[in-house]
This record gives sequence, C-alpha cells and structure tokens, in this order.
Amino acid sequence: MRPSGARIRARLWQAAIVSASLVAGPAFAQWQPTKDVEILVTVGPGTAPDQLARQFQGMWKQQGTVKANVSVVNKPGGGGAVGLAYLNNTHAGSGNAIAIAGASMVSNNLAGRSPIGCPDVTMLGHVLAEYIGIAVHPDSPLKTGKDLLDKLKSDPQSLSIGIATSRGNSNHQAIAIPAKKAGIDVKRLKTVIFQAGSEARTAVLGKHIDIVPASVGSLVKQVEAGQLRLLAVSSPERLPGAVSNVPTWKELGIDTVVSNWRGVIGPKGMPAEAVAYWEGVLEKTVNDPEFRKSAEDSYQSILLLKGADFASYCAKEKTDLEAVLQDMGLQ
Repeated sequence: MRPSGARIRARLWQAAIVSASLVAGPAFAQWQPTKDVEILVTVGPGTAPDQLARQFQGMWKQQGTVKANVSVVNKPGGGGAVGLAYLNNTHAGSGNAIAIAGASMVSNNLAGRSPIGCPDVTMLGHVLAEYIGIAVHPDSPLKTGKDLLDKLKSDPQSLSIGIATSRGNSNHQAIAIPAKKAGIDVKRLKTVIFQAGSEARTAVLGKHIDIVPASVGSLVKQVEAGQLRLLAVSSPERLPGAVSNVPTWKELGIDTVVSNWRGVIGPKGMPAEAVAYWEGVLEKTVNDPEFRKSAEDSYQSILLLKGADFASYCAKEKTDLEAVLQDMGLQ
C-alpha cells in the first residue's frame, strides 16, 4: 500500500528537522567555560590593565556575556614575566583563563625583561589603541613639538623626560622615535624612570622634570585645568575633545604612530573552540554601546583584531621595535 500524500509530507518534514539539527548542532553545542574564569593582570590593582579587566568582569556578569563566574587575578612583577609564566604554567591548554596584554609585552620581551612574547601565548584579540601625548608644564618655553626636537638636537641632555614605568615602553617610544627620525642620538636622552604614571605627572607639575609622555586619557584633566600643555600626540590623526587643537607627530613632519595598545591573550595551547568562543565574546564586548562610550571618554580608539590578525600585528610591531630599542641601547 502506497503512503498517502499526508504521510509523505510528514516524513519529509521529519527529515528536514533531522537535517537542520545536524547542521545547527555545532552552533548549539558551542564551547563555553566549564568552570570559573580567571582574567590575569600582569601588573598591580588600580592600573589601566587592571581597570580594563574589572570592566570586562562587570560587563560580562551584568549582561550574561560569560555565563561562568569571572575573577580578576593580579600577578605583577618582572616586566610581566611573573604573570605570563603563571598563565602558561598553571593554565596551559585551558580555555578558562585569559589575560590582559599590552604593548609592553613586546618591548619587555625584546629588552630581555620577560622571556615570554606574543608567539608564546594564544592571541585572542587586540581591543584598544591608546595614544601618547607629550606634555610639559604650561610655563615651559617649549611651545611646539618642533621646539622640543630643536632643543634636543642642540643638546640631547638638555631636557629631562619622565618615563613610567620602564625604558623602551610606549611612553618612551613616543618621544624617542620622533627624536631618532629628527637625527637625535636617542641613547643620550636624559630619561627619569617612575614607578607610576601619576608620579611622572606630579614631577612635571612640580617642575622637577621637563617633559612627560603618557597616555592622552591620563593627561586630559590636567590639560583642561591648564596645568599641563600638550606639544604633540602619537595618533594617526588628531584626537577629539579637549586635545583637538594638538597636532600629531605626522602633522609636524615626523611619520610616527605609537599606540599603547590593550588586548586579550590566552595561555599556550588554548583549544581552537575556546579561541573561537573568546573571539566572539570580545566582538560582542567592543560593540557594546557602554563600552564604546567608556573608550571614547578615555581617549581610546576601539580596534578589534582577532586571533591571526592580532598575531600578525604583534609580529610586525616586534620587527619595527627591534631597531628602535637597539638605538635606545636596550638590546
């Protein structure tokens, strides 16, 4: 007996359901953390990377982006080496631990302060670009970036430069690279190292040093209050708001862009399905209006580069920095 048309349609419908479930299965079975998640921070509480980690923690809990409990763990020391070693030794091959990484990961590795660089971890996503402003006291005779370079040309030791927190980092690069391109011997620059950006800003406010290069967001309040003046910024184009009148190094004839970037990494050997999960989390995070507003208020630029693109970005930065650090005498 031949099946009726109704039975044939029912069987076709059942087959369609089975077929759809097979196709959709992997999406519904997407990997997620099976236990508590750690966000590792390689510097102390209250620092910019720590603030970003806690912002992620709060957002993900509030919005349900990450279902598992998320905790922030600080492991400072050794130019990031302590924290990165903890990440790789304790969580190798795990998808339940991530870390906040920054541009100092590259410079610290090149300068020998940390044995762990970008190829030694799992690159998940570049999230933020944070550009550097060159600040002086408002009473300073230096009025422009050109004044600064001319002064250093005449005598590289004539100005004291406050660097937080280590030689060769983004703050240092934002003044050393333009100086090098202007023909100045950057090994001779008079640098003073501070343990925190706030200490460097206080020193220039008190006229104990002449210049402080620092993330623009950390300088804006003093700029708005007339306590600091910016000579140049290391961004590819002018930044908005209170610093919109400050030229870029490029505008001043020095083809230089320096970003103290922030990103997220995982331990070595993170499984591919966990990488895909965290890439998705980061994409959702950077598209969140609250996060975008926070970045804008902090003078940070959102730039998401996932996995392989982030790894390529980091590799290029390493190549570019090797020669610069050699000129600084740090290699």
